[in-house]
Amino acid sequence: MPLIGIVAKKKDIQTISKEVNNVEIVQITEESIENLKNIKFDEIIFLEDIKIKKDAYKYMSEIISNVKYLIINADIDIKILREVSIKEPISLITFGFNPKSTVTISSVNEDKIIVCVQRNITKTNQNIIETQEKEIKIDKGTNRKIYNNLSVFIIKELHNL
Repeated sequence: MPLIGIVAKKKDIQTISKEVNNVEIVQITEESIENLKNIKFDEIIFLEDIKIKKDAYKYMSEIISNVKYLIINADIDIKILREVSIKEPISLITFGFNPKSTVTISSVNEDKIIVCVQRNITKTNQNIIETQEKEIKIDKGTNRKIYNNLSVFIIKELHNL
């Protein structure tokens, strides 16, 4: 079962958890970083930035250095990523409305979005997610739900869920 660390509000994590099965999701917070330093996540998703104490940067660097995928909301500035050092090569997936993102939005309606995968992504089983557009049904609401839907889309595609 894949283990995914998410930097996001608890409400957003609960929303994502309801949409994906056979995945363990752990919230990463300022308070939990030191306790998570020895956990090997399959991927870490940054839906938002995180503020941490200066002495916790080494723990966050360890956490990030051990992941297969680093998945980042490209529409916000994730300042912590400027401060951590990453030892190993990691597959980086960016998402959002930013036109340079790996996974972006090409269209938004009240009840659906069109997701565009702009670059091939190697899945956990070494198959390829090829460039494509896919329609995803969404609930009416704020843009924040769109970011949750993008996260769910990426998780499902990476793990064939």
